[in-house]
Amino acid sequence: MLLIVFSMLLWSSIGIILKTTEIDTFLTIFLTNIISIFLFFIYLLLFNKFNILKVNHSVLVTIFIVSILASLNTITFFYSYENTTVSYAVITHYTAPFFVSVLALIFLKERINLKIILSLVTATIGMYLILNISIEDFYKQLIAGHNHTLGIVSGTASGLFYAILIIIYKKLLHNTNPIQVIIYQNLFIALIVFPFISISDNISTYLPQLFYMGIFLSTLSPILYLKGVKQVRANTAAILGYIEPLSAIILSIILLGETINFIMIIGGLMILSSGLICTLYQKNN
Repeated sequence: MLLIVFSMLLWSSIGIILKTTEIDTFLTIFLTNIISIFLFFIYLLLFNKFNILKVNHSVLVTIFIVSILASLNTITFFYSYENTTVSYAVITHYTAPFFVSVLALIFLKERINLKIILSLVTATIGMYLILNISIEDFYKQLIAGHNHTLGIVSGTASGLFYAILIIIYKKLLHNTNPIQVIIYQNLFIALIVFPFISISDNISTYLPQLFYMGIFLSTLSPILYLKGVKQVRANTAAILGYIEPLSAIILSIILLGETINFIMIIGGLMILSSGLICTLYQKNN
């Protein structure tokens, strides 16, 4: 249980790091994944585990597809952090469990039930509350390129991409070593974003943040989480996952001085609750 808690606390710090780092998003993603790959290479070298890199062609193709989705998920998530507050970014990202349920209804032909309907209504009301504007004004701001609105849309898009990832991961990790997936995924993501990177003159200023992300967020956190999931019940892991958004919001208030109002608290809790309903329902089934 402590492994999952620690991994969630580490992941919750990503908003603080991004808010205090003025480097191109693509460059940040590229460098953190390269650092992670380097660390895994040292691990393979020290423990002579290079046989773990042997995967068949079909699995490699699947990991590449996953890496494209993971890249889109990370890019939209980072963009959300850049354009709105940490609270809005992390809450909209946590629409992922809701999207998983919707996608399961569409593609896996799962039957609709009261819990799914309740989740849909709760998430919709919650999203309306945190937007705190009319639908008409929302579209006007979106067309006008309003940063806050774009940040919310981007955060929600990252939730959708992550939901698709979850569905694919369920099948992929059934017969594949998680470490294999992490190594190849990090490699493919680095290759995917490389053509879009823009070198910054001030990159040396933010090396500590980049190494922190590469070591703790791209390498240690996923390992701790995957090991922790094996030690607890599925429902427990699902509930512990909600430490991340709550911790991220608290850190943003303490360290960045961000503020949240009562309406946003209610809306955020409704979105997180809808995700928790979906997650627990999926785990029970």
